[in-house]
Amino acid sequence: MFRISKIQVDMGTESTGKALLKLAIPSVLSMFFHTLFHLIDTIFVSWLGEISLAAMSLSFPLLFVIFAVVNGMAVGTTTCATRELGANNTAKAQTFANAALLLILGLSLLPIPLLTPDLSNKFYFILGGKGAVLPECYAYSSWMILGAPLMGLALLGESLFRSQGDTFTPMMSMLIGNLLNILLDPILIFGLKWGIAGASIATFIGRIVSLAYLAYKLKKEARLRPTLRFDKSFPKYWKDISIVGFPVALSQTSMAIGAALMNKILSLFGPAAISAWMLGNRIEMFAFLPVFGLNSGLIPFLSYNIGKGNFQKVKEAVMLASKAAVVLMLSIGLLLFSFPQVFLLPFSPTPQMASMAIDSVRASATGYIFAAIDITLWGLFQGSGYAYFGMISQLARTLLFRAPLGYLMGIYFGIKILWWCQPISALGSLLLSLLFAKKVLNLIQGNINSKA
Repeated sequence: MFRISKIQVDMGTESTGKALLKLAIPSVLSMFFHTLFHLIDTIFVSWLGEISLAAMSLSFPLLFVIFAVVNGMAVGTTTCATRELGANNTAKAQTFANAALLLILGLSLLPIPLLTPDLSNKFYFILGGKGAVLPECYAYSSWMILGAPLMGLALLGESLFRSQGDTFTPMMSMLIGNLLNILLDPILIFGLKWGIAGASIATFIGRIVSLAYLAYKLKKEARLRPTLRFDKSFPKYWKDISIVGFPVALSQTSMAIGAALMNKILSLFGPAAISAWMLGNRIEMFAFLPVFGLNSGLIPFLSYNIGKGNFQKVKEAVMLASKAAVVLMLSIGLLLFSFPQVFLLPFSPTPQMASMAIDSVRASATGYIFAAIDITLWGLFQGSGYAYFGMISQLARTLLFRAPLGYLMGIYFGIKILWWCQPISALGSLLLSLLFAKKVLNLIQGNINSKA
């Protein structure tokens, strides 16, 4: 039995729908609070003006790359540790936790050189930043870079709780950190007049408190408790984690690279276009929370039952999650397409920015069903250990389809048509994922049968 606070979740014998629901609801709330970190910052920074909002948009790809790398390794840890727990190999699951701690801590320190102002300015100039935007980029991203190790360790802690069927503790961690972030944002940004730097400092402090809560809960309740030490066997475990984690990290990094390319394309239309893209992305992040939460619960469920050798539950979970994702995103997509201006109100956009953002949201909403199924299939790829199939689909969506289409449609047809590169690229990615999903299910079944 695995615990989520007072709720018992048995990923092996409990009904698929009931287990997924218990795992998914706290995951949805956890991702809601995680996204809230960024949304609260965006709302307050948008009140500072277009320059600050453009700086946040330009900083986003770097921050997302950092997140993608450490989160990829955290997902790899979840998959590997949960599979061992499903096979009753608790000692090996613990070694995965210990190895992951060193790996994630080291990776989260890689962006430290960008704390040098000159290097930072050169970096953001390449991404399309100019003039007054550059110091704002440095002011915002520097504290985020300092907080990267905190974020990495927190993601590891969350992954270890999920591997044990506990999605409630990660939710509480995000809740505590975000409540503090919400309280500090207006004080630091406007009260102390720290501007855009105040937004990232508030997030930094929130991450400290979040991590402290997770560390306390790990020590008190968790079966897997990582310790900071090195063992000569760790490189083998890093390899196993990376087999799953690297494709996940590269997939998510491609999203950041794709966002940077879109920023570069949109810079041809001015800061308002970049800011509109940022606002549309923030709304979309919230729109997809239910599907990503469902996906977060699906990954450990699949890993556990693959380790246990129950192919029927694996197939049943993928079908059930796909149907739920379609229903959710059809409803959300219709709501956003019909009333995009309502969801833009908290950002107080200029008329030009609002017009562009509305066009972006409506175009993107037409492809929500495609993206919903695609995200669910990425859960299948990650939970089964074949994450590179999801990586290929994601790379195709962001780099092969969206960026080139966005450039061509913008140059030849203008900004209003440019936004339609989003649903077209989502459809292209889904078609690839459907082909891969059939192959992966056959591989899982074959591996389970060979061990029987």
